[in-house]
Amino acid sequence: MKENSENLQYNSCISKGICSVNPRILALQNVLVLYLCMCAKYCLKLLEKKALSDETADCIINMTEISISNPDFSEECFMKGIDSLKEILIESIDKYNDLYEKEDFKGENLYESDIYKKCENLVNTIKLGEEILRERISGLTAEMRDIYKIILITAKSISINLMDLKSFDKKSQSGLKTLLKLISSVDANNTDTEALKQVILEGCSCNTELMLQLHEAQESRYGKQGIYDVSYTTTPSKAVLVVGSNIRELETVLESLKDTDIDVYTHDEMMAAHTFPKFKEYKNLKGQYGYGVENCLIDFATFPGPIILTKHSLHNIENLYRGRLFTTDVNFYKGVIKIENNNYKPVSLSAEEAKGFKKGKTCETVKVGYDFQKCIDSIDIQFYSKKYKKIVVIGLKEYSEKDRKYFEKLVKKLKTDTLIVSFSYSFEQSNLLHFNTCFDSFAVVRIFKHLLDYNVPLSVFLLKCGRNTIAEILHFGRFEGVKAFLGDCEPVIIDPSLMGTLEGVFGVRKMGNPIKDAEEVNNL
Repeated sequence: MKENSENLQYNSCISKGICSVNPRILALQNVLVLYLCMCAKYCLKLLEKKALSDETADCIINMTEISISNPDFSEECFMKGIDSLKEILIESIDKYNDLYEKEDFKGENLYESDIYKKCENLVNTIKLGEEILRERISGLTAEMRDIYKIILITAKSISINLMDLKSFDKKSQSGLKTLLKLISSVDANNTDTEALKQVILEGCSCNTELMLQLHEAQESRYGKQGIYDVSYTTTPSKAVLVVGSNIRELETVLESLKDTDIDVYTHDEMMAAHTFPKFKEYKNLKGQYGYGVENCLIDFATFPGPIILTKHSLHNIENLYRGRLFTTDVNFYKGVIKIENNNYKPVSLSAEEAKGFKKGKTCETVKVGYDFQKCIDSIDIQFYSKKYKKIVVIGLKEYSEKDRKYFEKLVKKLKTDTLIVSFSYSFEQSNLLHFNTCFDSFAVVRIFKHLLDYNVPLSVFLLKCGRNTIAEILHFGRFEGVKAFLGDCEPVIIDPSLMGTLEGVFGVRKMGNPIKDAEEVNNL
């Protein structure tokens, strides 16, 4: 994997101060969550009766994505979402009353409720959101507010994986049911910490299963993953950059541009597409560009062509130039051009008008990817030949020299009876196996599942912070004999208060002093 030197470490979010949340947007998020919670309670009942429509389910899934996020969504986007939820809530209540007409409980009259009357326009909706926020601050402990936030973050992970599965024409009823259960539990009257903890952990396990299903769908369509060379070299040509993690959408872009002279480059997690044989068929797929999501401000500003933000991309683009950012996402940021009906003609026109790469630049080629069975075989041989008593997993990395130095010290302090399986940093040690899976979080989940079978103490260190980070770390840490450690994340993903709750309620450790962390692992 390509490394940055220390002087190239750069975090767009923190350096430009775009990690903060707009208070008006925060107020609208509170109202959106309130409507989502109400809708989910009725939709759970409808799902049990097999009376929940695909349109209603899709609306809830889509709106969950923006219920807990920081991107530069417009106020109009939120109002449109709230209006959509109003409609499906009314329909769901009517359908519920018809189905449960013999029950004592009847659905409420939404038209008479305060939340309906107070959401007639943007100003009143923001005021309602501010009221909800004040009530939660005064009526709930900081820990309970964090638990609700963890619920919503987990729900968001599930909703995104459900949408990605749908792009492969796959559905998951259990995933939808878990999503609705999570959202419906975000109720100010529901303050049973242990019960909510179980709901969260069930959600995290469900999210893991969805990730495994999604990976299966990817391999079914694109072939078995392998190890391939990926170039960072740019060549003289007009170009498009595709960012995010939705490789199904990358396929659509490549198909749309395959008869043009426009080159396509990937960014950040999209590098994983290069590990599937199907994508080798596209001659205009040139390689990887830039240093990843943490450096998107620089990467995007220096790319000489249009940029396609695939669905659910986690990018802060508030300070970026407008006019060359495109997306197919249902919920899209201010200043980003919406691609309708997979029509990429505006993208190709924008690419032709942009300057493109004039000379190009020769850079290194990196070998990325993995063969799952060979990885498992390598681990088995190493584990049983040396009879290790513990296993340490080092997950996907950020571009950080600080983390490299941390693990360099950590691995030297670990006992020799510990097998180290690293998906990021490689050090010359006989008890360390290194797999360069690049940005592929599916690899960590799949191999972790196998490592549980060894039935020895297991420690997992997660560094890279993304859409599945919290769900993954909580899923890993729920197993007996597993210690989960989490690295530094941007405040927009995990703030200090939330990290404290992850530690206090779920037992997640924060990576700190490598010597002390190594001692804790050694004492397991």
